[in-house]
Amino acid sequence: MTQTDYDDVPYIGHAHAETHPNRLAALARLFGLDAPPVETARILEIACGDGGNLIPIACSLPKAHCVGFDLASTAVARALEQVSRLGLTNARIDVADLTSVGKTLGEFDYVIAHGLYSWVPRPVRDALLALVRDSLSRNGVALVSYNVYPGWHIGRMVRDMLRYHTGGVGDPATRIAQSRALLDFLIVAHDANDTYGKLLAKECERIAGHSPGHLFHDDLAEINEPVYFHEFVAHAADFGLAFVADADFATMTGAELPQSAREKLEVLRDDPVAHGQYLDFVRCRRFRGTLLCHASNRVAAWPVPGSVRRLFVASAATPDLRPVDLTPGVEAHFRWGSRASLKTDHPLAKAAFVALRERWREQLSFDALLAAACALVRHPVGEDDATALEAILLGAFGLRMVELTSAPWGYSTTPSARPHASALARLEAESRDVVTTLAHRRVRIDEALALRLLSLCDGTRDMDTLVADLTAAGHSIDRAGAAQRLEGFAQLGLLVR
Repeated sequence: MTQTDYDDVPYIGHAHAETHPNRLAALARLFGLDAPPVETARILEIACGDGGNLIPIACSLPKAHCVGFDLASTAVARALEQVSRLGLTNARIDVADLTSVGKTLGEFDYVIAHGLYSWVPRPVRDALLALVRDSLSRNGVALVSYNVYPGWHIGRMVRDMLRYHTGGVGDPATRIAQSRALLDFLIVAHDANDTYGKLLAKECERIAGHSPGHLFHDDLAEINEPVYFHEFVAHAADFGLAFVADADFATMTGAELPQSAREKLEVLRDDPVAHGQYLDFVRCRRFRGTLLCHASNRVAAWPVPGSVRRLFVASAATPDLRPVDLTPGVEAHFRWGSRASLKTDHPLAKAAFVALRERWREQLSFDALLAAACALVRHPVGEDDATALEAILLGAFGLRMVELTSAPWGYSTTPSARPHASALARLEAESRDVVTTLAHRRVRIDEALALRLLSLCDGTRDMDTLVADLTAAGHSIDRAGAAQRLEGFAQLGLLVR
């Protein structure tokens, strides 16, 4: 069996939110592709490592069939151990080489190749795209991620320094230690007013935050070949694959740019590749996740009118002032997180955000949200309202103010009498403070008591039993404290229905 660098230095995988088929399907449908239902989909992850991304997908889609493979046998062994511990029957992970696996795996509705394309030689990149083409169903969607220029010119500069500094070092642990030593030196070895020095220090600080596996396999890797976005799309076209969308719709809009810049770029709207390339120039972008489909499919350059109506909507955006004045012309300011914000005086837009906030744990169908918003502004639903709401939601999606999915997530919004956390979250809570939600996101739980409670929520214990078991283990907690934490688990999407 082939020994790889990943066997020598483990790369610990984890869930990447943008790779989940529920999000991929929503994006594909926005751009006119009739993507397959995710609930029963066949899903392939190429070079899945230890299953850190694929296994949570399998847990969140119990009726889907998930297949993954990787060349690193030790990573696959870790994945198989977790599959066994979780009792998953819908996940299969094997040791295999993508250059020889061919068409033996069958056909898949969703294919994921995250963090591979830039780190393999050109013949293997060719084999990767050929495998995507040969494995993808007629309306299937693939996600391929890769490093891009111009942003990676900065990263490559530091990478070359690290590789020069560690060129004569064979031991991986020593190479990692020596790289960190050089990064520490470069961070401080410049004048505070020196433009180059500040740029270098910022990049070195970014890399210094990488885990040992990330530093070794990404920054010190023998091969790390970024490309320009247009070059990747052309390469995919050689294999009969076409660009659908970016994995993060907000990066396609240019909404954060000055109005004058957006107007200049607008002339390229009908050419999404050119539009995306110039956006990369402006942003100095360094990494992309690109959705692909068979070139025989018709894909729109911009979201198709009516496509939002097929999706589910969620948002936890909070208004600055409550209650929100729904009067026309009165502006309201909504925020989600530390960066996303939106101001609007449109009555239906304000009502939609109020309705979403009231049911922020849920994913509402378009029709349900429209009915709720129209009820708040006190007039019957009309076609003009539906058209307006669709434009509002698409704009908010481009600001990361709402999430659009092809189906509701499979978590419970309230704790049951016998709380039942996902098997994956329970397993993770036994050994770490970062757990994976059923919406394929990672959340940190920094309280030992809460982690222990989460690990006990297997659906067999009622509240009294949970409190008794925690007390017996030396924790101080009462029913109110347990109820509060269980409510938090529901808010995070950790409890199954």
